[in-house]
Amino acid sequence: MSFKKIIKKVIKQLVPKQHVKVSLFVVGAQKAGTSALHDYLIKHPSVTGGTIKELNYFNHSEKYAQGTKWYHDQFKAPLFYKPKKIYIDSTPQYLSTANVAQKIYDYNPKVKIVILLREPVSRAYSAWNMYKQFSQLSAERKSGLIDRHISNNDKNKFDDLVNQSSFPSFDDYINKEIIDGSLTNHYPQIIKRGIYAEQIKPYIDVFGLDNILVFESNYFKTNKAKVTNKVLEAVGLSPLTIPPNDLKSVHFRSYENPMSKFIEDKLKVFYKPHNKRLYNLIHQKFDWE
Repeated sequence: MSFKKIIKKVIKQLVPKQHVKVSLFVVGAQKAGTSALHDYLIKHPSVTGGTIKELNYFNHSEKYAQGTKWYHDQFKAPLFYKPKKIYIDSTPQYLSTANVAQKIYDYNPKVKIVILLREPVSRAYSAWNMYKQFSQLSAERKSGLIDRHISNNDKNKFDDLVNQSSFPSFDDYINKEIIDGSLTNHYPQIIKRGIYAEQIKPYIDVFGLDNILVFESNYFKTNKAKVTNKVLEAVGLSPLTIPPNDLKSVHFRSYENPMSKFIEDKLKVFYKPHNKRLYNLIHQKFDWE
């Protein structure tokens, strides 16, 4: 072992590690490209993520009860002689879970919030497709994913969905959530997650719109480097120098069948007033009609 490595080892043992608060949050939305954006951002030498992308700390009651020490232990603590880094947590469920905005503010009021939004009809179908594929996993894999992502408060409701002998069709699921309301309060609320205004408003209320960056997912797909660098600029970092071709899409899922035109039109009508509220709230308009 070289003398330099010996010195570093001694320093690590003698100097306590200093945890740094997370200051960049990608809070959603689900199925809108958060995994890709997270992967691009941590390519920057001054940005670092946790042990996994979705830490599910502020939305998961059991994890949150363990306190900030548990949370900070999910990140590699910086050494005093290393340049400071921006710590990032990218968890889509932070957007759809009540009271998370206030919890993040109480943890660190000086953060930047990033939100990717996908056209709600296609997002709903993509989410349904994901949960259908999830239902086909082995019991062991299901259990591991549920423990990681879903709080005990929602586990029974989620089990009811993914452990059915026959997974409901998209049409049946939509009718249950919209028409008879039997799934209105049941996780994962596929339709409700596309009502973005009510999810974003708490973040605007506590952080202010100036500290929130909202991007549309199709725009992000065609402008990966531009969006990534806008986020980096917002946290005071230099642009990413990796060629755009190296910024590849992640988590692509195939569909067995396309969405029916009838249901698509039905959902467009349903979401139209909610989209209008969103545009007024964030002072942006997307081409979703």
